[in-house]
Amino acid sequence: MEESQEDFSQYAEGLRKVRQRRWCFWSVILVYLPAIWISLTITQSDRATAKVFAVWFVLACIASCLSAFVRCPRCGNFFHVQGFIPMYLRSCLHCGLHLNADKKSGKR
Repeated sequence: MEESQEDFSQYAEGLRKVRQRRWCFWSVILVYLPAIWISLTITQSDRATAKVFAVWFVLACIASCLSAFVRCPRCGNFFHVQGFIPMYLRSCLHCGLHLNADKKSGKR
Protein backbone atom coordinates (compact mmCIF):
# COMPACT_ATOMS: atom_id res chain seq x y z
CA MET A 1 0.00 0.00 0.00
CA GLU A 2 1.45 3.35 -1.10
CA GLU A 3 1.08 6.46 1.01
CA SER A 4 0.31 9.63 -0.89
CA GLN A 5 2.81 12.36 -0.11
CA GLU A 6 1.27 15.79 0.23
CA ASP A 7 3.28 18.77 -1.01
CA PHE A 8 3.40 21.05 2.03
CA SER A 9 5.47 23.69 0.24
CA GLN A 10 2.24 25.05 -1.24
CA TYR A 11 1.22 26.09 2.28
CA ALA A 12 4.50 27.92 3.01
CA GLU A 13 3.14 31.47 2.66
CA GLY A 14 0.09 30.77 4.84
CA LEU A 15 2.11 28.99 7.51
CA ARG A 16 4.64 31.83 7.52
CA LYS A 17 1.75 34.21 8.29
CA VAL A 18 0.56 31.95 11.13
CA ARG A 19 4.09 31.78 12.58
CA GLN A 20 4.55 35.58 12.37
CA ARG A 21 1.30 36.25 14.19
CA ARG A 22 2.12 33.67 16.87
CA TRP A 23 5.56 35.26 17.33
CA CYS A 24 3.93 38.68 17.72
CA PHE A 25 1.50 37.29 20.32
CA TRP A 26 4.17 35.56 22.40
CA SER A 27 6.45 38.61 22.17
CA VAL A 28 3.73 40.83 23.64
CA ILE A 29 3.23 38.31 26.45
CA LEU A 30 6.98 38.20 27.21
CA VAL A 31 7.23 42.01 27.31
CA TYR A 32 4.79 42.29 30.22
CA LEU A 33 7.08 41.73 33.23
CA PRO A 34 9.99 43.86 31.98
CA ALA A 35 7.62 46.68 31.01
CA ILE A 36 5.92 46.73 34.41
CA TRP A 37 9.23 46.45 36.26
CA ILE A 38 10.81 49.30 34.26
CA SER A 39 7.72 51.44 34.74
CA LEU A 40 7.75 50.91 38.51
CA THR A 41 11.49 51.52 38.69
CA ILE A 42 11.49 54.71 36.65
CA THR A 43 8.25 56.37 37.75
CA GLN A 44 7.78 55.03 41.28
CA SER A 45 4.08 55.56 40.58
CA ASP A 46 1.24 53.07 40.58
CA ARG A 47 -0.82 55.37 38.38
CA ALA A 48 1.85 55.52 35.65
CA THR A 49 2.34 51.76 35.89
CA ALA A 50 -1.41 51.28 35.50
CA LYS A 51 -1.24 53.28 32.26
CA VAL A 52 1.61 51.05 31.03
CA PHE A 53 -0.49 48.04 31.95
CA ALA A 54 -3.50 49.43 30.08
CA VAL A 55 -1.43 49.96 26.93
CA TRP A 56 0.06 46.48 27.26
CA PHE A 57 -3.40 44.96 27.77
CA VAL A 58 -4.76 46.59 24.62
CA LEU A 59 -1.73 45.36 22.65
CA ALA A 60 -2.17 41.87 24.13
CA CYS A 61 -5.84 41.80 23.08
CA ILE A 62 -4.97 42.91 19.55
CA ALA A 63 -2.13 40.38 19.23
CA SER A 64 -4.36 37.64 20.63
CA CYS A 65 -7.11 38.35 18.12
CA LEU A 66 -4.67 38.60 15.21
CA SER A 67 -3.10 35.29 16.16
CA ALA A 68 -6.32 33.48 16.96
CA PHE A 69 -8.18 34.42 13.81
CA VAL A 70 -5.54 33.60 11.21
CA ARG A 71 -6.77 31.11 8.59
CA CYS A 72 -5.25 27.69 7.98
CA PRO A 73 -3.79 27.53 4.46
CA ARG A 74 -4.97 23.93 4.00
CA CYS A 75 -8.58 23.88 5.22
CA GLY A 76 -9.42 27.61 5.41
CA ASN A 77 -10.72 27.45 8.99
CA PHE A 78 -9.24 29.40 11.87
CA PHE A 79 -5.90 27.79 12.73
CA HIS A 80 -6.14 28.22 16.53
CA VAL A 81 -9.91 28.41 17.12
CA GLN A 82 -12.38 25.58 17.15
CA GLY A 83 -15.62 26.53 18.80
CA PHE A 84 -15.35 29.47 21.18
CA ILE A 85 -11.93 29.31 22.85
CA PRO A 86 -8.58 29.83 21.07
CA MET A 87 -5.96 27.17 21.76
CA TYR A 88 -2.45 28.06 20.63
CA LEU A 89 -1.30 24.57 19.73
CA ARG A 90 1.29 23.79 17.07
CA SER A 91 -1.15 22.27 14.60
CA CYS A 92 -4.47 23.28 13.03
CA LEU A 93 -7.38 22.30 15.24
CA HIS A 94 -9.44 21.27 12.19
CA CYS A 95 -7.19 19.48 9.69
CA GLY A 96 -4.09 18.83 11.83
CA LEU A 97 -1.64 20.74 9.59
CA HIS A 98 1.51 21.24 11.66
CA LEU A 99 2.87 24.75 12.10
CA ASN A 100 6.21 23.76 10.54
CA ALA A 101 4.91 21.30 7.93
CA ASP A 102 6.44 23.31 5.09
CA LYS A 103 9.86 23.29 6.76
CA LYS A 104 9.70 19.56 7.53
CA SER A 105 8.75 18.64 3.96
CA GLY A 106 11.72 20.58 2.60
CA LYS A 107 14.14 18.42 4.61
CA ARG A 108 12.84 15.15 3.12
